[in-house]
Amino acid sequence: MIALPLFLLAGGATWLFWRADMRAGVLIAALICGYALATSPLAGAINGMGSGIATAVQNADNGQAASSR
Repeated sequence: MIALPLFLLAGGATWLFWRADMRAGVLIAALICGYALATSPLAGAINGMGSGIATAVQNADNGQAASSR
């Protein structure tokens, strides 16, 4: 369960580095933030949301192509 507090700390650090215009700091903090999310218990839900968005985009594209004929 260390992933969620790590995510919160890395998210705060990302914001601070962004405000200070430190690009290398933003990159490192954002990578740590992504790693924390990928190893958290929320990883399955995040993956499901990504799959759902991809399916919605594919279905929207298919629907638009059919209606333009």
